[in-house]
Amino acid sequence: MVKNTGLCFYKDKMKILLIKSGNLNTRAIGITPPLGLMYIASYMKATRGDEVRIFDIRFYKEPLKDIYRIISEFEPDIVGISALTLEAPALYQIAHFIKMAADIPVIAGGPHATSVPKEVLKNKDIDIVIIGEGEITFKELLDNLDKGAGIESVHGIGYRRDNDIILTHQRNSIEHLDIMPFPSWDLIELGKYAETASMSIIGYGPYMVLLTSRGCPFQCTYCHNIMGKTFRARSVENVLEEMRILIEQYHINDFEIIDDISNFDRERFKRIMRGIIDKGWKVTLSFPNGVRTDLLDEESVHLMRQAGTAEVSIAVETATPRLQKMVKKNLNLDKVKHVIDVCVDEGMYVRGFFMLGFPTETEQELKATIDFACRSRMHGALFFLVNPFGGTELSKQVEQTGKMPSYIKPEDFDYHAMPFNASTVHDKRLHRLYTTAWMRFYFNPIRIFRILKTKTTWNDLPYYFYVLLKNLFTPKGNQRLVLEPANFEFNKINKKRIILLTLTKQSEEM
Repeated sequence: MVKNTGLCFYKDKMKILLIKSGNLNTRAIGITPPLGLMYIASYMKATRGDEVRIFDIRFYKEPLKDIYRIISEFEPDIVGISALTLEAPALYQIAHFIKMAADIPVIAGGPHATSVPKEVLKNKDIDIVIIGEGEITFKELLDNLDKGAGIESVHGIGYRRDNDIILTHQRNSIEHLDIMPFPSWDLIELGKYAETASMSIIGYGPYMVLLTSRGCPFQCTYCHNIMGKTFRARSVENVLEEMRILIEQYHINDFEIIDDISNFDRERFKRIMRGIIDKGWKVTLSFPNGVRTDLLDEESVHLMRQAGTAEVSIAVETATPRLQKMVKKNLNLDKVKHVIDVCVDEGMYVRGFFMLGFPTETEQELKATIDFACRSRMHGALFFLVNPFGGTELSKQVEQTGKMPSYIKPEDFDYHAMPFNASTVHDKRLHRLYTTAWMRFYFNPIRIFRILKTKTTWNDLPYYFYVLLKNLFTPKGNQRLVLEPANFEFNKINKKRIILLTLTKQSEEM
């Protein structure tokens, strides 16, 4: 028996079910392949020979029934669930259902578990959390469980011992990313992602997300810091080989590069673009997660366009120097304006990210950010309300203002919702300015014409008009997802006894 956990395995290979949590009630758009789970799956298969399945609940109306079907047929030895903070309610519901349906250990990972591991472990349906990068941690954890050894020696996890929550030593980041096998593309339903809006707006169709580097050395206070503060890059050759396989074997020509800061190493970034150009690939690139604007030069932008870049996102956040300094973004706003113009002149669709409602932010500063966006030549903009996600320095800044309500839970946060207001502006006024930002930006004839000139967005215009209308008004907080009315009957999967259960209500802990 494994010390402190009650978990025990004695087998060479395991059956692992990895579940991507979701929240279709949020107004944050986009369903992209669960790259983190795909990397964990490929690493487990390559290093341990485990049998792995991935299930993404975001495509299913009644995911609990599908999860039960998979558990009944596949009989996994362990279940891992990945969730963003706004997906935490579904994480807890799924974990509770699994514990009712089977005697299977449940491990939570992803941004939410990394940000607030102790909060997650308060839920008794979750046995272990994985903090940060999961591949090596998950392998070592399973290796220890295989041997019947204690798990306290595994760095980068959290677990319960009696009534205490134990967090082990922080795990060092993976330095040499080229040792990682490519993601398990074969374990996801590529067609479903092709038929659904993603983070990009370059159109529907087959595509894949790429992570060419991990980590970001900048200290922005609102950042989750999931991948650490050390920039680690895959080699140019490794990135191009991944693209080659996807192009030749999976017939994918559209790629979304979702690094935290793909252009931190400017020369490496240029070599990747030149490599794509030299190989003559007819691909479409987008950077929906954003690039570091003040590290872009005109040569980089030109190479991006030559390589097939159709869209680039630029994270401005705030247009006031005081707040740039306070949130440690420290962008040169004049340089940002210049880069926006260069990208537009090159023919790329440019989208900006802006945050409204920082602690101590004044109405004048809010208006300055909105003015910056509306006066720019950007095609699109996303206005987010400031939410201090758990584990960030921003959450500490908000607590210092005394404006963090005691009833707020991490899962109440959403990029397009505001469960509280940390700025100096009255709630109603902030809501009005938020709505004004969307209207001023998009209801501009010149901008509408500029968007229409970008033909890559034509097929998606009705959808994005719908998204715009949804964002004109902001709710007080995240609408928590409740999975299907779980009143169906099922047999508990237990080798000792079969119990007929009727799930009539969710756990009070959710």
